[in-house]
Amino acid sequence: MRKIIIAGLIILCVILVFTRSQEEKEIRVRIIPNSDEASDLKVKEIAKNITVCYLKEAYDDNYNSYLNNIKETIPYFESALEKELKENVEVQLGNHTLYNKTYNNSAVKNTSEMTLYVVIGEGKGSNWWGTVYPEFLEVNSSEEVKYESLILSIFKKIKGE
Repeated sequence: MRKIIIAGLIILCVILVFTRSQEEKEIRVRIIPNSDEASDLKVKEIAKNITVCYLKEAYDDNYNSYLNNIKETIPYFESALEKELKENVEVQLGNHTLYNKTYNNSAVKNTSEMTLYVVIGEGKGSNWWGTVYPEFLEVNSSEEVKYESLILSIFKKIKGE
């Protein structure tokens, strides 16, 4: 009987370890404007729309594929943003902890997650952020976003088309 209980506990521990290691990873995005002045906040909104289009084009249901799509195109994306915004832009991808936030009526875990940073100018303004993986964020806007051709050109350049 003792052997059965020990075997059951070992199996239970293995299952718990396996399920914990299979937790879904997240990819977040933060866009930080030069300042909180009205003109810089307008630039942040343009950058947000461009970034959302870019991330939709790069999207893949597989975490590693999505991450690789982003990593491979960051230099092109950064250059396209600078050209469109006529501002100095720095784009980075790395781990970041976002503390105690709510998003889409749920709490965001206080964990370090992969984050795409878009920093405009000095990056001293209030940021916009969202989670783009595992579920792609929803942008509530009545404005039509017209940056698909710019973003498609980035991916065509990468693919050698």
